Amino acid sequence: MKKLEVDINELAFTMEISDEFDNAIFFDTETGEIVSIPNELLTAVESGDEKALEELPDWEKDVIETAENIVRDESGRYVDIPQKPSYEAYDLMVEFARSVTNRHLREKFEIALDGKGAFSRFKKVISDYPEEEKRWFAFKDKRMHEEVIEWLNDLGIEPTED
Repeated sequence: MKKLEVDINELAFTMEISDEFDNAIFFDTETGEIVSIPNELLTAVESGDEKALEELPDWEKDVIETAENIVRDESGRYVDIPQKPSYEAYDLMVEFARSVTNRHLREKFEIALDGKGAFSRFKKVISDYPEEEKRWFAFKDKRMHEEVIEWLNDLGIEPTED
């Protein structure tokens, strides 16, 4: 397995929010970096649309070479970062709620997690309990850390951190 310095927290964050941006997000298996390319730029490079590339704002022109490297990559250097499906995030909240020892609070979570709007209701309930909120973030961070390491191991990478 190849050892590679990786920011596991940044990678976990990217997995959670990657669908919130209009960018294609890749993991560089050579450098351990997260590479974000605007979808319109990637499409222009893939289609060879020189006119569209010329019309891009200057800040996007700076990443054309990287986009070209990604499009031409046949070695598997650039890998799509998987997006964490919302049902997995929901399941994690349910698992956490079941671990709450205070019966009254556990019932509040059960009510909050029932039906549409569960994510915002969960956040509202947990924000009223600072100690449980800390425990929630530690619980979630630990799980995301484990998922990132498992994903990297599947790629043949053993992550190292500073």
